[in-house]
Amino acid sequence: MQYLAAIVAFICWQGCQGIDLRPYNVTALSMFVNNDLNQDGFFTLDEMHSSFTIYDTDHDGRVTRHEYTSYVNLHTPTLHDLSHALYDDYDVDHDHHLDEHDFQNLFNVMDADKDNRVSALEWEQYWVSQFIKYEHLHGHGHMGG
Repeated sequence: MQYLAAIVAFICWQGCQGIDLRPYNVTALSMFVNNDLNQDGFFTLDEMHSSFTIYDTDHDGRVTRHEYTSYVNLHTPTLHDLSHALYDDYDVDHDHHLDEHDFQNLFNVMDADKDNRVSALEWEQYWVSQFIKYEHLHGHGHMGG
């Protein structure tokens, strides 16, 4: 997804001085802006599909772990462990491919009010919880906010 690509861009914007996703809400909102492709203030399932295309290097409509983590390793190797953890979360049926079923599930998790679009607030809440959950994988031993 462009999610990790957006994290990478945000980190480099901060000066590429290591991985510091804090403050998490700022990182999440920066990611939202990068993934709200039509800039209408909502993230949609169509935008999620578009976000995944950067990882789908063989253009088969599915993203393998290798495709996903290779992209991350190429751009920001320090996010290697985080990329594997996120991939495991995304791959809900554990078939080692991210496809329509996985995209829909992730979208449904992010869409807290079930209105078929993810607001900036819903996005922020989801990603802040992910950053806290996986804080040990991106270099922080204490809770962020």
